[in-house]
Amino acid sequence: MSLTGTGLLWTLGIVAVVLFAAVVSGWPRRGPTALRITGRVVPLLALNGVVVLMCLAVLNDQYIFYTSWGDLLGARAPQTFAHHGGTTQRAMAATVGGAGLAAVQGPRDFTLAQPGQRLQHYTVHDPAIGGSVPVLVNLPVGYNPKAARTYPVILGLHGYPGVAQSFAHGRFLSTIDGLTATRRLAPSIVVIPQINDPRTIDTECVDGLPGDPQTDTWLSSVVPRWAVLHLHVQTQRTSWTTLGYSYGGWCAASVAMRHPNVFGGAIVFEGYFEPDFLAGYDPLRGPQLKSYDLVHLAAHHPPPIAMWVFASRQDSLAYPTTARFLAAARPPLSISATIVKVGGHRTAIYDPFVKPALEWLATTLPGFRP
Repeated sequence: MSLTGTGLLWTLGIVAVVLFAAVVSGWPRRGPTALRITGRVVPLLALNGVVVLMCLAVLNDQYIFYTSWGDLLGARAPQTFAHHGGTTQRAMAATVGGAGLAAVQGPRDFTLAQPGQRLQHYTVHDPAIGGSVPVLVNLPVGYNPKAARTYPVILGLHGYPGVAQSFAHGRFLSTIDGLTATRRLAPSIVVIPQINDPRTIDTECVDGLPGDPQTDTWLSSVVPRWAVLHLHVQTQRTSWTTLGYSYGGWCAASVAMRHPNVFGGAIVFEGYFEPDFLAGYDPLRGPQLKSYDLVHLAAHHPPPIAMWVFASRQDSLAYPTTARFLAAARPPLSISATIVKVGGHRTAIYDPFVKPALEWLATTLPGFRP
């Protein structure tokens, strides 16, 4: 039985009614005095305890202090691990409608922008803005543009304000290299697009109104299609994952959940699960914004993807919506969550968990298995 939702409340309510009936009836009416006193005191104490538990359950259901029994039982630990939703096997085996990357057609050119270098610098045309946007590509050791070997893809998403280079300078690429060298992760291509252009606009990775940036389309369609036509990538959705932190973590979750025909997984560090627009740019209203409410999506239209989620209880930006998201998750969405007790919204908090997250990727999405 879930810690959140109506099931626990109904169960406690039924138990309370039964105990109340026992108290009112005065049962047992016969027998030794000690037995009759015990028989009346115990149900009364139990009833009070159940009522208190109901109050706590209602408060937890409203504010999501704890997202699962595992989270509750590990509350005193510096970190807790819990699984939400369905199994990863079910998420990976699901058939997803819609044209995936295998259907991409067009002229292919695998020429490298900087031959002999692992970190490539490209500019990719974004039809929504009518211009080119920077995209970095980190190639695995031994990548040969003339060879037929193909690779899984990690779509790396930076924070805001930030640029693609800020992701490349973090711990992600070195950790990927270390795991690949020790054969704990399949050699992978890391595609790192500039998320928002112009950079001064916090697009929250949504497709805005006509004339606004179409960032969701940029990340879910334009960049993946470009990668298929210019890099030796695998096209199965189980060989593509998003990975981001903070603003990029929100984008990683949103893009993967809204486009499971392209992405099979998402890794989210200190992200959040509903748009958090800055003042001055709010392109969506009503039903348009509803489609980006990932808590609602997880509860009512859960996609078959596997997610690894990290947050800190003290992170006022990420944790509130993360807690609601985890509590709402339903199969076939599959979530492995790591929640730490202490720490704010900064890189040093999640850096120690980059390696475990990538190890999870290697054991969960088939394309990344070494």
